[in-house]
Amino acid sequence: MEISAGKVKELRDKTGLGMMICKQALIDANGEMEVAIDNLRKQGQATAAKRAGKAAKEGKISIATDTTAALLYEVNSETDFVARNEDFQSFIQILGDLLLDKKPANLDEALQITTPELGNVTVEARVTELVGKIGENISFRRYFKIDKDPTKENVFSYIHGDGKIGVLIKLHADKEDALQSEQLARLGKDLAMQIAAANPIAVDRDSISKDVIAKEKEIYFTQAQSSGKPEKIWDRIVEGKLTKFFQEMTLLEQGFIRTPDVSVASIVADVEKELNCTIKPISFARFELGGEG
Repeated sequence: MEISAGKVKELRDKTGLGMMICKQALIDANGEMEVAIDNLRKQGQATAAKRAGKAAKEGKISIATDTTAALLYEVNSETDFVARNEDFQSFIQILGDLLLDKKPANLDEALQITTPELGNVTVEARVTELVGKIGENISFRRYFKIDKDPTKENVFSYIHGDGKIGVLIKLHADKEDALQSEQLARLGKDLAMQIAAANPIAVDRDSISKDVIAKEKEIYFTQAQSSGKPEKIWDRIVEGKLTKFFQEMTLLEQGFIRTPDVSVASIVADVEKELNCTIKPISFARFELGGEG
């Protein structure tokens, strides 16, 4: 069957695959464009299944923001070489614009979004197509959304190492004009960098679950029992270790990365005085490339 060069080019534009692959797909589909596309997707799915066991720990963490939300998302590949691939980078950019436009509530919803820019297929299907085209396992693996009320909240972000670590932090201020101030922007970036570097698990000790605290206490009590020290001071040992845990693992009690002898809480207090308002870190999210959570 004769297949025109124009039709082959059309299929290539739709799929991004090579000319010879597209020509053969059209021949096999008797010139039917949609059948050829479906067949190529099936080939992509086969490639994806074959490479499913390959670890995808490279890639990029990205951030997208507007006036009402900030998004953190991670797309993985097996190698850094593919992470720099033009098709991979283009997909990340289109995905960010799409997520910001649709603002899905979670990853499952995000995977089912469609857009003409992805050929009117779902995000999940486009990832499968990329696997078939590039020949490496690719995964849109994590997505997190922080909503904000622009009259009392702002979200600040930080990307480290060209997408190796990404952080979002939401701050509340009780004066609306403080939200767009240079001082708060500087504080927001500093806190995001703090989270990237020091990796706290919560904003403050009240934000840590009771189960986590109970487990830490149990560990510390066992350590105190086996320390050889008198039983009457075991409780003090536990409390001392728990205080150190909070200082290491909660954002506000950590030493500030630029001046470790000063707590993050003190840095926040300084900006409060400067802006004459109350500032409170509400929540944060941190992704490290290839990490869990």
